[in-house]
Amino acid sequence: MLLIITVNVTMNIKRKILIILAVPSLAGVLMFFLVPFVTSVYYAFLNDAFNMDYVGLQNIEDVLTSKYFRLAVRNTVIFTIIAIPAILVVSYSMAYVLTYTMKNNKLLQAILFLPYLLPSVSITMQWKEYCSTVAPIVSLLIIYLWKYTGFNITLFITAFASIQRETLEAAQIDGASSIMLATKVVFPNSVPMLFFVGIISFVNTFKVYRESYLLWGDYPDQSVYMLQNYLNNHFAKLNYQNVAAAADIFFAIIFVIVLIVLRFEKKWSDMVW
Repeated sequence: MLLIITVNVTMNIKRKILIILAVPSLAGVLMFFLVPFVTSVYYAFLNDAFNMDYVGLQNIEDVLTSKYFRLAVRNTVIFTIIAIPAILVVSYSMAYVLTYTMKNNKLLQAILFLPYLLPSVSITMQWKEYCSTVAPIVSLLIIYLWKYTGFNITLFITAFASIQRETLEAAQIDGASSIMLATKVVFPNSVPMLFFVGIISFVNTFKVYRESYLLWGDYPDQSVYMLQNYLNNHFAKLNYQNVAAAADIFFAIIFVIVLIVLRFEKKWSDMVW
């Protein structure tokens, strides 16, 4: 009986400690994510953040009919469609070579990861100095690939390392060629990580706005006028209701895309396993 009481007391203490440790994280999520999100939804239905008059869906209609918003959405979609497949193919291929051909060359892996750690200011200064004549959309794509490929390689190498050596050796004993090993063994086992890296890469396409802003300012070339430019410019003009409506539309689009990707990943995993 004493042992049972001691175990129960210990479990209660551990549970309380876990709750205490979780409070700062939950408070941060509440303060910096949930409250701003609810506030943005509220502002989207007001004519002005200062007058606070309810206008229904007027702000959303104004955003959807704005030629600048449509331009920003078009450019963002085009950049995403090009950038994500490109970085997935490049990073996956390089990670595979590093893992199975070069036997995890740690030095090369560190060199490839280095651009991810460099400040955006240093990147843009060098680009302005030596590559200012490159087309803006090409510049943005190259910077994106150069900066985030090393990070994706690290994630893929982690996925490859989780594949049991016995599985690879069994496939080789059964006569599997290098191509079959890559397509029939390694690829199916790394699909969950591939989807995860795809989502991370999707998020990182919006982070490249920092380099875009440092290179071309608030109003860049029309080919690289992205959603972030649209949101930032209206925020600077204190058009909070416009920013809130655009952000809510943007969130809805991203939410649907992520749900589709996760659903597809689940179906793929069920089919494979």
